[in-house]
Amino acid sequence: MVAAPFSTVLYSQCGPQVVVLLMAVLPLSILPIVYNLWEPRSIEVKSVRMQSEEIWKTVCSRAVWQPMGFVYLYNLLQVGNAAWRQFLRSVLGFTANQLNTLLIVAYVLLYLGILAYKYYFITWSWRTIYISTTLLNSFFSALQLLLIQGITFGLSPFLFALGDDVFSDFIGGIQFLPTTIMMVHLCPSGSEGASYAMFTTVHNAAGTLSDAISTLMLGIWDVSKEALVSGDLSGMMKLTILTTCIQTCGVLFTGLLPRSKDDLTALSSDYSASKVGGFIFLSVTFLSIAYAVVVGILNILVPGWAGES
Repeated sequence: MVAAPFSTVLYSQCGPQVVVLLMAVLPLSILPIVYNLWEPRSIEVKSVRMQSEEIWKTVCSRAVWQPMGFVYLYNLLQVGNAAWRQFLRSVLGFTANQLNTLLIVAYVLLYLGILAYKYYFITWSWRTIYISTTLLNSFFSALQLLLIQGITFGLSPFLFALGDDVFSDFIGGIQFLPTTIMMVHLCPSGSEGASYAMFTTVHNAAGTLSDAISTLMLGIWDVSKEALVSGDLSGMMKLTILTTCIQTCGVLFTGLLPRSKDDLTALSSDYSASKVGGFIFLSVTFLSIAYAVVVGILNILVPGWAGES
């Protein structure tokens, strides 16, 4: 929240060169501080083989692959409209400062969403949280259709976009803590770091693959800059409707999610293990990472390879 407005001002006054230079140099200043961080140095560290065996045993447990399966499927379905920023810039004429303002407000709302869950929604069922926030997110996504048609109820396009575009980050903040709490409770004793890193990798891999899919979907309808500037917004309308419907489908998998920490503990007491479930869990994770990396490389080396402009 501090870096975003600061970098916005620097970008506006000094250009991108200064921002890129600071991004490269400032992280190096942390190295002397990192060396002085306190950490236990005489503890026994399990071998890589032992930790790998514990992780394999963990992912074979139904208490792990079932809720993490929900996390993966839900985040995979959060496919965004990759042409939306182009629409704001080319059709509505948003400036770079306005687009950066949207980013700053999104960060603030993300933080407020986390606080809202901590102080108001923490007693709610996890399933209730995900169902209600998903439906609410669908409502705000649908408001984008009004903005495309120029219906803003007397508000400026920027203020209207400020509401329907960044409120999804507030919803993401509400969803953040339940997911984190669940992943922490799934970590086996002795391999907490490696297990938590793997769980967050599953979460991030689904999000990265979702971004890759959103890029591929640009080729379904013509949402190029030329089409948008010429006034042909039919592709944008259809793409917005499609992505909103896909995002809402995430509620269909909430049955995989425990209702609370107590349900998660009860599920952990089920000692049944499935090697098939563990294999599918790891395979989907690594394949998702590989696919997202390949798509990202192709987008850089061969622009337009999937048909998007």
